[in-house]
Amino acid sequence: MNHSPSISELDALRSDIAKFLKEIILENYYFSSGQKETFEISPIYERYGHLASKDLAKNILARWNAAKSPDEKRSYKHFFDIAFFGYIGNLEKEITEAMMKRQNEMKVQFDGEEIAYHGIFPRLMNEPDREKRKALDDLATELEIELNEFRMQAWKVSFDVFREFGFGNYKEGCEKAFGIDYDWLAGELKSFLNATEAEYIRVFDKLSKKRLGYPIGDAHKYDIGYLMRAEGFDQYFPKEGMVEKALKFASEMGMPIDKVKPITLDIAEREKKRPRAFCSPAKPGEEVYVCLRPMGGMADYSTFLHELGHAYHFAYTDPSLPTELIMLGDSATSEIYAFNFQYLAADPGWLQRYIGIDDPSEIVESERVRKLYFLRRYASKFLYEIELLSDFNIEGKSNLYSKYLDNGLKAKHRPENWLSDLDGELYSAGYLRAWIFEVQLRDYFKKEFGDEWYRNPSTGKKLKEFWKTGRMYMPEELCQHILGQKLSLDSIKRELKG
Repeated sequence: MNHSPSISELDALRSDIAKFLKEIILENYYFSSGQKETFEISPIYERYGHLASKDLAKNILARWNAAKSPDEKRSYKHFFDIAFFGYIGNLEKEITEAMMKRQNEMKVQFDGEEIAYHGIFPRLMNEPDREKRKALDDLATELEIELNEFRMQAWKVSFDVFREFGFGNYKEGCEKAFGIDYDWLAGELKSFLNATEAEYIRVFDKLSKKRLGYPIGDAHKYDIGYLMRAEGFDQYFPKEGMVEKALKFASEMGMPIDKVKPITLDIAEREKKRPRAFCSPAKPGEEVYVCLRPMGGMADYSTFLHELGHAYHFAYTDPSLPTELIMLGDSATSEIYAFNFQYLAADPGWLQRYIGIDDPSEIVESERVRKLYFLRRYASKFLYEIELLSDFNIEGKSNLYSKYLDNGLKAKHRPENWLSDLDGELYSAGYLRAWIFEVQLRDYFKKEFGDEWYRNPSTGKKLKEFWKTGRMYMPEELCQHILGQKLSLDSIKRELKG
């Protein structure tokens, strides 16, 4: 158990990890794309039980702690990701399957129609009547209360494993697994919230009064989707032709989608297909799916571009690199490139050239406001998660959710959503660090390749270099390697300044 691993042992482990992750990812893809009625991961865990075991996780941790070279340490850090969180996932698999099954069954009767669980948010976003939004959210909250029973069971399983491995709290275990300085991030985000508070209140009070008829302080979370719906721009973003329009820039950068063999676009209409686009990298460098269900509207385009960024990153990942370095590790690394593509829809030159909008200034301002909201939302969410997960006793702390989200966004948030808005592995830290570096990276591209960097073949070549290493490097490392800088919120503060 404590001997140094042989090359054959590591190769066998890598091979099994690649097969296991591919099966899990495809199970998620087929279920979420509406091609499969049931979500079944238990048989997969049974086939690869040795990858999701306490023994392997403890063995990998011991080897990681004893490793001497940086390359060894990096590989074992990534191996620990699958071993440790795979062990937790294995213990939680029946809870996860039961919850997914229940979500798929859930429906509410509202305003003369039947709405499935996953259709509630799109319906709220398009509902102009406040009382109807509240009534629908009341019904949705009852569903979340039921689902919270599953979520709490899963969190208790996670806590038991973290304790078993000697971690003092959830944050401490994630710090070990991912190497993220959460305290630094928390401090920077508090500063960010303070620095952007006045601008946020100014912008959202004005928008809320105009759109809803009352200030942001009187709004609720169920108002926010409608508040930022911006359907006035829908004429520019029809669902017909969305894929072709959104992909033109990639061709000009020298990587037309039809030449990127690993990527499969799934745009088929299916009744149970998830409304939001998503990316499934079943085998980086060889097999990547982008699933979307175009509905029209700017959010559709932004979401598609986001998932396209993931897809290109994974499609150009070098499949000959060790499996653990391209499929495991920091989630933020791929989010950088997803945001890099997503925010093209907020670039005036891109909107003029590819969408055909003569004066996109209103859209650009709308996207600045949207980004300000989401950054403040995730900053508040992260600070909530850090306090909530400071010990293993979270029961009775749902009001922390309302405290942090109400303060950060000024709108009111139901405490019942405290677990539905709580991500495992402190995933919000990945989004936030990706957001931070993406602006720094974009500034670099503009400096090197001009304001229209997104249609320069030299940018395409540079991106392919970055994409090649998969998830090997964290944003902090990429920032140092590419820019010779540290992660800094200065650029993002300047971008969001009114």
